[in-house]
Amino acid sequence: MNRSDTYLVRLRFKLLIHESNGQAFENLFTKIMKKNNSNFELVKAYGNIGDMKNDGFDQLQGMYYQVFGPEDLKKEKTIKDSLKKLKTDFEGLLKHWNAICPIKVFHYVINDKYGGIPAPVHQELIKLGIDNPTVKCKVFSAASLEDELFKLDIDNIIDIIGYLPEADIGILDYSILNEVIDHVMNVEVNFSTNSKLVVPDFYEKIKFNSLSGKVEDLLVMANYSSGSLEEYFLANSQLIRKELYTKIGELYEESKNKYAESEEGYPDKRFYYILEKCCPKRSKAVVDAALVLMSYFFESCDIFEEPIKV
Repeated sequence: MNRSDTYLVRLRFKLLIHESNGQAFENLFTKIMKKNNSNFELVKAYGNIGDMKNDGFDQLQGMYYQVFGPEDLKKEKTIKDSLKKLKTDFEGLLKHWNAICPIKVFHYVINDKYGGIPAPVHQELIKLGIDNPTVKCKVFSAASLEDELFKLDIDNIIDIIGYLPEADIGILDYSILNEVIDHVMNVEVNFSTNSKLVVPDFYEKIKFNSLSGKVEDLLVMANYSSGSLEEYFLANSQLIRKELYTKIGELYEESKNKYAESEEGYPDKRFYYILEKCCPKRSKAVVDAALVLMSYFFESCDIFEEPIKV
């Protein structure tokens, strides 16, 4: 798939995620998992005994899945319901399945609709893992399911999401970049004194690349907000980080081709070239968000040169 197709697939899948509650989400999950793993078995509810707290499993790997598809995971009552279901289902799973097929990995599958999993759920899974040290207890989010989707070939993907337009829409090449910038623009500001600190290596890299004091100020200020970007990456599939890594890397290579080292002020010119290309609009809010994105990839050494370690 080209980038336009990839983005269209992701848009369609996100719509499915937001539309899928309860049994619909479980059906979507099961369909993707079955296509990805021939050993995955759906456990169909039977009479009064139901599925014995097992929505699906891989017998060879001892891997079990229990699915929860709420309409809105942000509600306090929903979080309480999810914790109750987690405890009850895990206890039932141990009771009915562990003796005949040892549980090695337990996945609590939640349709968080890309909003992230509430802390109490993570904490409860950690507690279950401590109380049952032979079992790895993990959360499985909408982003996790998207990662599974993109492991499939295009025919299987279309079978899941439906028709995919054939037209090559060039503007979509930047859509993921714009989506992330939009997130940074709208994220709530945290005024905590525990904000991320800029590490010494960050300044060393700025100096190594001969960037000006003005650019240094822009990168340093933006770096204090880069934590919001990391939170976004954690709540979304690996595709987002990968696509941004590719796009930012391409823009850096373009900047090097446009401004050779023989040109006066080439480091800053390369920096502003990337910044301009990252901005769908030139408003201050958009530019500030794009700077957060650039600062993040600057620190991770995906743009500009890394200092040589002696």
